[in-house]
Amino acid sequence: MTWIRQEDVGMPGIISSMSINPKMMEAVRNLNQAVSFGASELTRVQEESIAVAVSVMNRCRY
Repeated sequence: MTWIRQEDVGMPGIISSMSINPKMMEAVRNLNQAVSFGASELTRVQEESIAVAVSVMNRCRY
């Protein structure tokens, strides 16, 4: 929506859409990091590749 002010916060769109509430945005970013990356023996590249493949299969643009 063009009447909503958007700020470039250097984060993925799904998270930066919460920039109106910085505390919430940071909490969601931290949760995403904790859940998505670093909790396995896979490298970051492998984890990101799996995330991209799953997103493509689910037709998710994020």
